[in-house]
This record gives sequence, C-alpha cells and structure tokens, in this order.
Amino acid sequence: MSQDVGDGEPCSVFTESIVRARKAHKCHACGETIRAGDKYSSTFLVWEGTAETIKRCARCQTIHLHLRKVRDPETYPAERLDCGDDYEDVHGEPPPDDIAALAFALPGEVKL
Repeated sequence: MSQDVGDGEPCSVFTESIVRARKAHKCHACGETIRAGDKYSSTFLVWEGTAETIKRCARCQTIHLHLRKVRDPETYPAERLDCGDDYEDVHGEPPPDDIAALAFALPGEVKL
C-alpha cells in the first residue's frame, strides 16, 4: 500500500500492523504510555528516502481509522494526528459522540 502523507507525494513503503507490546512504548500521537501487553498500531513508512516507524495507542488508532473513513479522497490523516486542524472546521460538523468520547478515555480503556 502506498499512502500520501500530506503533500501529494505517496510513500515508497507503507505497512501497518496491530501488535502487542512486549515492553512499554510511547504513543507518537498523544504521548501516553503504551503498556506492555497492550495492542497498538505500528506503521512503518519510507517517504522521500527517510524511514520512520510510528506507534499509536488503541485510542489514537481508533481516531485515525475514523479519520481515514471520513477524509477527503485527496488527503490522508496525519500519522501522528498532529495536523492542527479542528474536526468541525474540516468536516463541517462536530465529531460523532463515540469519537469525541475518546478524548476522555483512559489508557487501556480502548481495545483494538
């Protein structure tokens, strides 16, 4: 799969998998700890010759998957969820209640 990471250029390598943490990691989107034993998303991509692995906790992965579904066909959500856009400004309506509720979910409450 080749994904556009934001400026119209596709990644030369893009793989995403759900894995179980053997040790603690930090979510690259929210900064919370991914605890040993938790499932999380690991995305490996190569863009403009630079390789990067991005880890997202279950909560941030759920948000990312939602944003993929509702996105404009010409865009792809930022892997780190750090675009700075407001949901309502981009989509013209508030986020669905289940997505908005994720802002208050505690680590470990959302499962993949």
